[in-house]
Amino acid sequence: MARIHITRRHNGNWIINLSVLLCNLNIIISKSCNNGTNIRGTILPLDWPCEWNSGEIPFAFNFYSIGLKRLMTIVKRAHSHLEKRSCLKFKELDPRWAKGDKNFTFLYYNFSGVLESCCLQFYKKPVGRRMVLITPVCSLPAEAAHATLHGMGLWHRKHEPFNEGTVRGALFYTQCHDLPQKLLLFDTN
Repeated sequence: MARIHITRRHNGNWIINLSVLLCNLNIIISKSCNNGTNIRGTILPLDWPCEWNSGEIPFAFNFYSIGLKRLMTIVKRAHSHLEKRSCLKFKELDPRWAKGDKNFTFLYYNFSGVLESCCLQFYKKPVGRRMVLITPVCSLPAEAAHATLHGMGLWHRKHEPFNEGTVRGALFYTQCHDLPQKLLLFDTN
């Protein structure tokens, strides 16, 4: 009886050690390639993916979503709003292709008629599909852009604005040809 008890305890410790090892390995694999700042020294979100360093943010729509036309219109207006005020470009992907690569990070837009908040950070893992929920109250381009920024890894405390340094770091990570005009638009809004 004592031998069985020891074996169970040993197996239990082995399983716990394996779980801890896998969690640590997941953290190592999912760490972003940036060191927290870009070339100009501004702050980036902690889980900024390497493939976004070019300034091109891939995204896809949930084509099974209710109100797909409305979702696409709202998101495209939000992307236009962000592109006018940043050096980022948004590139639409085929969702069937995007879901095949588990190590590829992209924004995945879905419409939710149930939730009433536009301010949700909904993704759990820094790598892979990052869910961005657009709700009925997210109809203005600035509101959907806010939800997009959450999908890009930016966060803030409830009822507070984003950290300006982090937003500036994410929106102006790369150089663009009309940087002074975009910075002026960013600073005035």
